Amino acid sequence: MKRKVLGRGIEAIISNKPAYEQQNGLIEIDIDNIYPNPNQPRKKFSVDKIKGLANSIKESGLIQPVVVYKEDEKYYLLVGERRWRASQYLKWKKIPAIVQKSSVEDSIIKALIENIQREDLNAVEIAEGIEVMMKQTGLNQDMSSEKLGMNRSTLTNYLRLLKLPEAVKQSIISGNISQGHARVILALEDNNDKLIALSHILQNRLSVRQTETYIKEFDKQKKAAKIIDDPDVIKTEEKLTRFFSTKVKLKYSKSGSGRIEIFFSALDEFERIYKLLYKDKE
Repeated sequence: MKRKVLGRGIEAIISNKPAYEQQNGLIEIDIDNIYPNPNQPRKKFSVDKIKGLANSIKESGLIQPVVVYKEDEKYYLLVGERRWRASQYLKWKKIPAIVQKSSVEDSIIKALIENIQREDLNAVEIAEGIEVMMKQTGLNQDMSSEKLGMNRSTLTNYLRLLKLPEAVKQSIISGNISQGHARVILALEDNNDKLIALSHILQNRLSVRQTETYIKEFDKQKKAAKIIDDPDVIKTEEKLTRFFSTKVKLKYSKSGSGRIEIFFSALDEFERIYKLLYKDKE
């Protein structure tokens, strides 16, 4: 026996009153007059999952109404955007909804909390949602963490993700790396180093623990290879530049290791430098 649920004829559930006059705030609203929450932190919705939800709703009805707030004669979603999208897929004209009074702050916080609780957001979307909430409501990190029921340090770690290069953030969004990987990458100061680390992590499919080891060694080598900028280095570079008639850079570390870089801009210039280096061996 099929369960009677919302979406199978709301008049069968609510007795003798037009839907828009119900005391519990439950009404039927034209789907075309409902809009996504402008403060919705979730950016992407899986088409396959929406279709799957639509099939479930078609079979069993809409078990829970969406929750909206009204502004300028339009309704904006607070809760239930997936249900609203699935109902659109089913070509419904109306959808059961509960209308609530809501401030901008409420709409941001409710949308963010709902998605976090449903685990519908990736770490970057959560971070962006927190940032939007703080900017539009004026809440600081302490107040924001209290509103969201989130530990302050957890909230801070989410916000730190926004400092990552776009390629790293996209890798989190796509699921190629975890938030744990990203937090380790944040230990590197230079964005180019972060991108190099990301490439190495992806190519070698490193775990978070392996990434920690790699980043420590990477950072150690990077610091050891910094140029020691002293007069002797500069003087030697100038001599080599005059000898080769092109730019030369001398790099070495405190351990004594290093390298010489000789610059050229064309093949004939390379051949000239090559002859200078091997003139006594030919």
